[in-house]
Amino acid sequence: MKARTRQKETLSVALINRPVIRRFALRTFLTAVVLSLPLPSVAHANSASHEERNNANNTASAEVSPRLCKDVSLQVLGSGGPELDDGRSSSAYLIWIDEKARVLIDAGSGSSVQFGASGAQFETLNAILLSHLHTDHAADLPSFIKGGYFTDRDTDLLVIGPDGNDVMPSTEDYIASLLGKEGAFRYLSSYTIKGQDDYAILPKSVNNAFLETPFDHKIDNEVSVEAIAVNHGPIPALAWKVNAKGCELVFSGDTNDEEGHLAKFAKNADLLVLHNAIDDSAPQAAKNLHMTPTQLIDIAKRSEAKRIVLSHFMQRSEPGIDALTEAMTVIAPGRVYAAQDLMNITLDE
Repeated sequence: MKARTRQKETLSVALINRPVIRRFALRTFLTAVVLSLPLPSVAHANSASHEERNNANNTASAEVSPRLCKDVSLQVLGSGGPELDDGRSSSAYLIWIDEKARVLIDAGSGSSVQFGASGAQFETLNAILLSHLHTDHAADLPSFIKGGYFTDRDTDLLVIGPDGNDVMPSTEDYIASLLGKEGAFRYLSSYTIKGQDDYAILPKSVNNAFLETPFDHKIDNEVSVEAIAVNHGPIPALAWKVNAKGCELVFSGDTNDEEGHLAKFAKNADLLVLHNAIDDSAPQAAKNLHMTPTQLIDIAKRSEAKRIVLSHFMQRSEPGIDALTEAMTVIAPGRVYAAQDLMNITLDE
């Protein structure tokens, strides 16, 4: 077993360019009014007595037992998209439980290198969950498998992702096309056949996963997962929910949330990762694939998630990060983070 030191970073949200922030916040406020979003009344909140606030908190505590999320954290391995010159690795998130890397969500370009930089060990990983099969979410899968040869892994690895259509392969076909006996990296095919190597990849394709009937799978005694199908244009895609020791983490993946299900799927989540790849003025083709900042604010508000992580930034959305973070901080009930590669967010704080 290789000893490695796990890296952690402390996030501070930088609020710069105040005039731009004020303009964006005002625009978002007006948009919210048009959409009839319930906005918090700061004046009313400040005028409430200390006793009234305590009574409200006590009532809420009595109705919902708080999840402590003890020894659970989320590390961002990649906060970018498919661009080559954005200074970010592509989409990937790592869930740590009891100081061990247990679940990887997406495996975009560069994520295998960041996995090593995080101090994670491949042998402790229980599952890889893929939101969809675009390169910036799934390209590094063969690199993880090849790199795993140099570790002490001896337990099978579950890889779950979307089913296919006439545009994209299913997750099972994707893995076969890469690592199978006739695959591009067929020299690694022994990992696709149970009993032929130290461990086997166990692929599973998810179909017919809806808000009312999500895909549901127990990984082990501490981790279970759910998934629902989301709209990402013609690309089969999933949003994931990971229950880690009772702590709920939800990942939107890439979607335009056409069905409007994300807020319900992430209701009261301990952490919600939302992708910010476009701005509000993006062309319709981009809006067919991704959520606008106005949508993100709406979802953050309605989900009532305790923490919001904005990620999957692209150069077209980078200029609005600070303004979006500021606006969302005003309207969302929980803490808001703008993702950076290798950022680690501890959920029991």
